[in-house]
Order: sequence, then C-alpha cells, then structure tokens
Amino acid sequence: MGTLNRPLLRLKGHELVPPEEDRRVDLDIFDVLLPCRFYEVNYKVASLGQVSPTLEFLLRLVKAAPGIADEDAASFFGYSPTDIAYVLEEAVGPGYLERRAGRLWLTISGESLFKEDEEQPSIYTVEARRRSFGFDLMAIAPQVKRFLDELERALPELPSEDPAGTGRVAERVPARFKQFFRELADQVDRGKTERRDIYSIDPLVTPGERYQMPLRVVTFAQASNPSAAEIDLSSWRMDHEIADRPEIERAVALFVKDQQISATQLDAASGYQTLIDLAPEFLKEFTTRNGLSEVRYWREAVSRAGEPRTDRKTIPIVGSLLLPGNIERVQAVLDYGLRNVTEAPANIYAVAPQTRRWGATTRQRDLLTLIQEKTARTLPGDRPEMKSLCLYAWDKPAQYTAKTFDEIQVVRVGDFPKALELLLVPGVMVAAIVHAPLGASTGNPVPLGLASFDPLVIDRAYAYFLERYEFYQSKGSPD
Repeated sequence: MGTLNRPLLRLKGHELVPPEEDRRVDLDIFDVLLPCRFYEVNYKVASLGQVSPTLEFLLRLVKAAPGIADEDAASFFGYSPTDIAYVLEEAVGPGYLERRAGRLWLTISGESLFKEDEEQPSIYTVEARRRSFGFDLMAIAPQVKRFLDELERALPELPSEDPAGTGRVAERVPARFKQFFRELADQVDRGKTERRDIYSIDPLVTPGERYQMPLRVVTFAQASNPSAAEIDLSSWRMDHEIADRPEIERAVALFVKDQQISATQLDAASGYQTLIDLAPEFLKEFTTRNGLSEVRYWREAVSRAGEPRTDRKTIPIVGSLLLPGNIERVQAVLDYGLRNVTEAPANIYAVAPQTRRWGATTRQRDLLTLIQEKTARTLPGDRPEMKSLCLYAWDKPAQYTAKTFDEIQVVRVGDFPKALELLLVPGVMVAAIVHAPLGASTGNPVPLGLASFDPLVIDRAYAYFLERYEFYQSKGSPD
C-alpha cells in the first residue's frame, strides 16, 4: 500500500542496507479521526425469492419452447392430468402463463421473472424504505458509528484534501449508496435470507448528525530508505475496501508527509549523544569520535532486534515504542526489571520528543496502563497507584497527550534534545528513543534507540532526568 519508487540509498560510498538484506520496517503508529455524517435516504428495495421447483421447471420449459401444448408439457415431466392441472393453476393463477388453444405462453409478468443473465425465474416484491446511514465525508463510503471515549475524541482529525468539498456530499450520496448497497443492506437486514437488490433511490437525501471515527495508521519504510515513510491501513480495513476509498488513503498520506522535518531542526546529534551517555557499554562498537554512527546502528538494530534476556539487559529498539512488537519488548524488559526492586515506584516518567503528532494514538495509554497493572500485580502493596508524568517542551500539549498522562509538565525547549523520547520507571526500566530522519537530511522521523533493565543504564537515565526535572519541582513552572 502506498508504494513508492525506492532507489537504493547510499551514504559516503556505503549502502545503508544491502539489497539482499532490504526489508519492510514498521516505524510509527497513529490514530486519526475520520469526519463522518448520517444521511437519511429514501429508497426502494426489490426482495427476490425463488419460485417453487415445479413452477420453475414449467416456466423454464415454456420459455424454451413457447406455445408448447398442455399434453406435451405433461408428457415432458411425466405428469398425470391431475398433476399438470395443479401446476398450471400455480402458473396461470398469478398471471405468469396464459393458455391459448391448448397451448402455453409466457405473459409479460412471466417473462419478467427471468432476470437478465439468469436462467431460473425469480419472484420479487418492491418495498419502500426510509433509513439513516453513516458515511465518511471524504470517500462518501459507509462508516459505522460507535461510542468514543474521552481520549479518542481528542485525537487529531484527518485533514481533507478539499475542505470545501465536504459541503457537497449530499448530492453524491445516492450514487455512493447504490455502489455500497450490498454492504449497507447487510447492516440493516442482517439475518434475512432473501436476496435484495436496489430498485430506486430518491436523489434528495437529508443530512443528519455529524460524528467522527478513529482510523489507525501504521507507517513503514524499506530498511534501505527509512526516512521515506509509507502508509499501511490494514488494521482499519481490508485492501479491497481501502481501494474503494482512495480519497482517505491520499489524506492519510498527506497527514504523514506533513510530519517531515530536517535532522538539523531536531538537533539529532544531541539526541544520539544522549543514547551514548546512557548506555556507553552497549553502544561502544557504534561510537566514533564524532558521536554515534547511527547508520551502522540502524543496520545492526534492524537485523538483530531481539528480546531481552538475563545476559542481554539492553536491547535495540527500532520504530515507535507503541508498535505492537515493541510494546511486547518493553513488557519483557519491564518483567526483568521488576525482579530487581522490592517496592513499586511512585511514578512513570516520560519525555516527549519535539516532533509533530507524537503519541497521537490510544496505544500510548495502553502502554502506560500495562506498566501500571503489571507493576501492581508484581509488587502489591498499600501504596497509591503509579502516576504518569510527561515532560512536554511546547507552549501547550496536544489534547490527546493531556488526556493520556495523569500530569503534564511544560518544560523549556532546550532542557532535553528535541529528538529525544524517554520512558522511565525508576529502578525498573528505561527506554530512550531518538526521532529524526535517518540517511537523509529531511524526511519522516525514524525512531531508533534502546530499552534496558540494566541498573547502571537506569540510574544514569534517572540522574539525567532529575537534573532537568528538579528545577520544575522547586519552581513549579519553566521560566
């Protein structure tokens, strides 16, 4: 999905990833709100059903041999005079056949029972209906409404390519209703067995309530060109359904492209240096006089991102911490780390990177809840539940961030490297991720870092954090 041309990227004469090792790498995950609206539609449905077998055979015979004699029809089926009289009554009574001079002919009604491209006759009834259906306001495709919690309602809305175009949705609904009739009919007539076809649609529809529905986006790239993000919507809908909604796919692509930034703007070098400062032993083979060789580390991390073990206390992390595979890794690191403490920490600390739309997903809340619940089960006690605190270097945090964490502390932009994300459970674990273009001066941020339950790494991270956080504990707010 979202396939692009991918020329092999080369850096200083070296391939970022050799062709034989190239692979898809998931980078980030977002939940965005799709604008939708209900429309009341007047339409007529033809409910189709099969005629009885005896009547079907007779009608098919007469259609194949117009004007066949009564006795010849009885002889063809081996019917007695009583049998053929009964079957003829079933056909002549409703007006499907007529008898003229002892011969049988289909009437107009009888001919109409044979639908185009079908050999067997069907009967149908036409039913008028007036019902309300939900459509998104971009592709004008069916979208079921469900209840959204407070966090979901705070997620960013998917920007439209043509904001003014949503006002002309009503005139497009009838045609889209006809295209998606099968899907919509299954929603309102679930459990009914007869076949239904659309008979007619009133061109005037009545707009109703507006609503929004979350759409999950996963971004990925090829290992050879990590800053060229592509989109994957498979967790939202199946491929054939997405193909019917190209406007939404384009809007998501624009949403992801809007997050592109330069490595210079993020001061990526400072973020990578922080990784070295926190885990110098782990990163020593990737450290040069100029700092972290992030390209070599990326290549190694992509090829050997593994699980933590007692003899592997620090592991590389590729992609957002909120990707399903990385949440599993964080959980494993947490499990090992909880063995090293006897008392549950009071807080979970996070430092938000200064990138657009960081944490715009309910997965952030899921990760924090996982840490809180697992810690409570492992270290039960009378202490209050762990609180989550996020240090956020913007004037005002996004609403979805404010509703995810128990507390937000706005800090000065220069307190932490702009590209750095920290997740710290004191004494238990730490994850440090740098979000910056990789292998290109400008592009989508590529999350790359590490997670650890090594006490040395955790202590360094906690000291690093406290050195910058204690100012706000004493002052209450940034200068």
